[in-house]
Amino acid sequence: MKQLNIVIAGMLAVSCSTVKIEQQIVQDFAEEKNLKNIPYVNASYLIKEAASNENVLDIYTQAYLDKNLPINKKRIIFSPATIKNCPVDADEIDALKCGYNKANEPFFWTTKNFGSFDIPIIEKEQLFSKIHNRTISISATGHIISKPILSLNKQYAILKYSSIFYTGGEPEQIYIMEKKNNKWAIVLTLVKNYDYDPS
Repeated sequence: MKQLNIVIAGMLAVSCSTVKIEQQIVQDFAEEKNLKNIPYVNASYLIKEAASNENVLDIYTQAYLDKNLPINKKRIIFSPATIKNCPVDADEIDALKCGYNKANEPFFWTTKNFGSFDIPIIEKEQLFSKIHNRTISISATGHIISKPILSLNKQYAILKYSSIFYTGGEPEQIYIMEKKNNKWAIVLTLVKNYDYDPS
């Protein structure tokens, strides 16, 4: 019984530690992308419904497999293109897929996730309703961020980001972040290659 309690306590400690890391990743991402700095007061919101991270690792795998191909044969490209080495290799991606694909359940951001966060959290439908009712600016932007996927050594994180506003939005992009000096920084962006030639 005592051993079981020790195992459970250890699992809870790891889980709490991972949650804190995920919170810091999202906060540092929002700061680096300057998501709060929308030119209108109260016009920037984090969407409560987190983006699914179900296909994030598949997109990363495509980019990894295509990295040495000519530009017109790459389905997904790395930005900046000058990056020579992928921070997470194919073997690690396979290992991560086993854990994350099984645990891919809906996730919702709340103030409880962060303690303090500069951007208000709102449901997507509520955002559009408030814009429609003119209680917030028509220029209000909702930021959709997936729960980060951590590398095995917890030095890298992969997340999906997109934005929405009343008349459209920004398409999904995948970001790879690296922990540097106790802060998470964007090192790579995965972008769909519109010059891809499948023939």
